[in-house]
Amino acid sequence: MFEWLIPALVFIAVFILAIEAQRRFTEARLRRRVLAVAQVPEKTPGRIRQENVLEKIFFNWIPVMAARQKSWIPQPWGATVEKKLVHIPKWQGRSAAEWLAAKELAALVGLLFGLAIGDWLLTLAAVGGGFFLPDLWLHEQDGRRRKRIMRELPDLLELLVSCMNAGLGFEQAVSVILERGRKGPLYSELIEMMRTIRMGQSRRDALHAMAKRVDEQDFTTFITALVQAERLGVSISETLKAQAAQLRIKRSQQVEKMALEAPVKLLFPLIAFIFPVVFLILFGPIIVRFMRGI
Repeated sequence: MFEWLIPALVFIAVFILAIEAQRRFTEARLRRRVLAVAQVPEKTPGRIRQENVLEKIFFNWIPVMAARQKSWIPQPWGATVEKKLVHIPKWQGRSAAEWLAAKELAALVGLLFGLAIGDWLLTLAAVGGGFFLPDLWLHEQDGRRRKRIMRELPDLLELLVSCMNAGLGFEQAVSVILERGRKGPLYSELIEMMRTIRMGQSRRDALHAMAKRVDEQDFTTFITALVQAERLGVSISETLKAQAAQLRIKRSQQVEKMALEAPVKLLFPLIAFIFPVVFLILFGPIIVRFMRGI
């Protein structure tokens, strides 16, 4: 009799949510455009992807939910989340409270979906997935960014060595590479480093700040070696060349390690999926003939 009640309540909740988000849309859209203009680099692609209706509703409703829970955000967790959100395009400039509100909103959507289905086990799974899967996605995006930085670093160091051997200083070599190089997370970090240097910060402090943003052990080791070479008066180009060679050796060792781990990782799929099919093809006809003979 009341089978239509839950879908109707879901529809009413989504409708009210859309109306409230649309009411706040004008002010939030102006604020986002101002922030986007302030953060877009000089060379931007000719076409910018526009937000769809669901994204507009989502990003306009998040600040409303986050306004009441900023005071009780755990500081270590909040600092870690905000450090990762800086490198996500649509989340730049947003706080950890907004990220927590997004997780709560995703859990609420999972709850409504589970109630609409009518299965309590599925409801719990949807709520848990909506709350915890965003953290897994954020961690994966941060890990991909770090891996890409370390993959691009040896090539960048060799370009720096070539420019510095041609008579350029460190900052000049970085500027030449940024003008002619491709885009990526490493180049974004170099742009930020050059910006802080032009604002009056010392090269040493700018390098340490970049190492802190990247937060990768090998990258921190490279920055430490570069700072030590500058402090002791050692040739920076020779230091960069040695670091590039060391990073390439370490990357080849990691590739060899992954190649050695591949047979172990393939063992379970072989046993669980391939061997049963092979046995079925080989012994299936024999078993069928034997059963017919009986």
